[in-house]
Parts: sequence; structure tokens; C-alpha cells
Amino acid sequence: MRTYIVTVLLMIGFLTAPLVADTPIIGMKPYNYQYVINNTAEFPDFQFLTSSEIWNFDYPVLVINGTFEGGYKQDGFTLHAIRKDKLDPSVRAELATVDLERKNLSPYLETAPLATSDLSLPVATTLNDTIPVTNLTVLLQINDITAQTLNVTKIKTIYYYENGTTLEESAQPEPGINNQDLVNDISQEFSVDSLMEKI
Repeated sequence: MRTYIVTVLLMIGFLTAPLVADTPIIGMKPYNYQYVINNTAEFPDFQFLTSSEIWNFDYPVLVINGTFEGGYKQDGFTLHAIRKDKLDPSVRAELATVDLERKNLSPYLETAPLATSDLSLPVATTLNDTIPVTNLTVLLQINDITAQTLNVTKIKTIYYYENGTTLEESAQPEPGINNQDLVNDISQEFSVDSLMEKI
């Protein structure tokens, strides 16, 4: 009987866990990131695409004009590059459609000669709902593409505010600035008093 009760409680826990993950947090607001690769033109022989950290190639998306966004807020993007002459034209055409009922491309993409980035690219984040942000844009830069590796760096995140102002946050600390100073600067920038001055 004890085993039965424990089993039932575990099943209830597993079934309700996804509901808890999607429950909004009071005082916080979700924002999707928009990613912009600032130098795709330097790699004209490559096609860029994303896959899902959760569902792999179930929902691959072409990167158009260096930009990608959207998806499930708890998910993340995995960025890939493939030489255009190695990408099957029918697969590229299928990737270009917005039809949710498109055919399953996983078997092809799982064996395609993709260069893959290991950079963490979350779909979304949450911010305090008193911060009047309208958009979060993350600038990325491609450093190198080898047979299997796509070397990408986050350059900065740009916060766009309702009043038309922006704040740029560098992804890498500048030389001579320790991380605590950076955290203090960001905290000051996002303080209620500072934000009220911007409005």
C-alpha cells in the first residue's frame, strides 16, 4: 500500500511539473529575446538555422537576414551553419515554409554536415514588471566556422524602453572592470529611481 501511495504521488508530481514551469511569477514579466547575427554577410557560402534545445530538430528554423526569435519560453536555441552547396534544396524550401504541418526534417538534419555552436541562447527571460522594456535584442558575432563547430560570441544585449531610450549591456566585461562593478552598474541602471528618470 505504501508503494502504491508513493507511486501515485510521484505521478501527480510529474504530471503537474510542466504546469508549475509555465506559471507566471507575480511581479515579473516574460520577454522573448530577438537574436541578430551582425556578420552573416562575411559567410556568404553558409546557411544558418536553429534547432531546439528541448526538441532538437523537430522545429528547425532558417535564420533570415541574420535574425531569429520566437519559440517556447522555457526552451533555447541551438545555432547551426551548413554550406549552401551541402543543403538539399528541397529541405531548404521546406525550412522556408511557415506551415506547422511541414514534413519531419529530423532524419536529414541529424545526419547533415552541420557546424554547431555550443553557446547558450535562451528563448526568453523574465524581468521585473516595473521595468518598461519593449524589446530585448542580443547581438551575436560569428568568429569561425569549421567542419563541426560554429564559433559564435555574444557581443551585447540591447534593452529598448517604452520611452524610446536604449541601454546596451556588453556581454564580455571590459578589461579592468571586475564582475562586481558590472553588477553594481547594472543594478544602478535598473533601479526604480533611474528608470523613473528615463520615463
